[in-house]
Amino acid sequence: MLTTGRQDFGILRSTIQLLALSETIALELWAGGMHLSASHGRTVERLRADEFSVTREIPFPVDDMLSGTAAALSAVGETLRDAPPDALMLVGDRWETAAAALAAVILRVPVVHLHGGEETEGAIDNALRHAITKLSALHLVSHADHAARVVQMGEDPSRVIVVGAPGLDNLYRNDLPTSETVATRLGVSLPDPILLVTVHPATLSGDTLAEVLAVSAALEGFGGTIVVTQPNADAGGAEIRAYWRRWAVGRPNVAVVDALGEENYWALLRRCVGVVGNSSSGLIEAPAAGVPSINVGDRQRGRLRSSSTVDVACDAAEVRRALEAVLTPEALTTAKNAPAVYPRGTAAPRIVRALEAWLPERSSVKSFRSFPQARAFLEAAP
Repeated sequence: MLTTGRQDFGILRSTIQLLALSETIALELWAGGMHLSASHGRTVERLRADEFSVTREIPFPVDDMLSGTAAALSAVGETLRDAPPDALMLVGDRWETAAAALAAVILRVPVVHLHGGEETEGAIDNALRHAITKLSALHLVSHADHAARVVQMGEDPSRVIVVGAPGLDNLYRNDLPTSETVATRLGVSLPDPILLVTVHPATLSGDTLAEVLAVSAALEGFGGTIVVTQPNADAGGAEIRAYWRRWAVGRPNVAVVDALGEENYWALLRRCVGVVGNSSSGLIEAPAAGVPSINVGDRQRGRLRSSSTVDVACDAAEVRRALEAVLTPEALTTAKNAPAVYPRGTAAPRIVRALEAWLPERSSVKSFRSFPQARAFLEAAP
């Protein structure tokens, strides 16, 4: 299993813990990329502090997507060549994930892919996610709609399994820190109300800072605590990171952190009044936790939506109006009562059962499964 940063470790955490108890599967946890980057918090140390056994560290640069992708392909490939596993589990849609999947296919190591079949039309991640799907042998998806999409892409339905969203297993944790502990760790005070803010580069947009400018302008005058989590290593990420550092100067109610970590994030998520930005956490984690969220711009266009999520354009006035609407007791009550989007219950046991059932039947040969309606659709097209 490969984790390259906070974006996938929070998703993998519960599965890692359960696989460590499996009598069928011997788990190796490989950490690379942003986990080893000082500018992104060197979170590999946090993994070890939480007693996760990191078998191998795989360093590669993360500050440039093109050179980083080439380096990740080489670094993961050499690790796979040196210690080939029976399968490699990957999460999601990032460039380093795509590089790892390609390296695995070249070396004939089957890929298990989590969170395939989803849509984020405003980010380059969308194309990478679908490419990883075609490179993968087993698809553990979060929703029936996503399973249908993977099957439509020609994948064997028997190898497409709905397990739910494993990052939401954090809902059932009883070991999250208190808000006071999080405040001590961050070195800041956290008076209520708390807003969580994450803005990633909209990598298919021509303006890197457009969304962060809209969000920051809308936050002017907010009377509570603003906790900003810096973006991942994507094109334009460095500009956003620098902007938030400048913006926080002279604003004692703003805390800017490189990486909260999943336990600190979930501790604050349970206490906050809203989530703002363009991260998937506003559409997956926040609704599951019963917290209103404001999704800005097109980065997450195509994802499943909860009624507790408000979509707004990349415009400060719209974001401000949305903030005024969600920062009410009524909005919080609505969010807490919103229907669940993803399957309830923990996903990790479903994932482990799927792996234990699949591994004995593993094969590197894949056949394309035709989508029956495709020909009729093409014949009917103008």
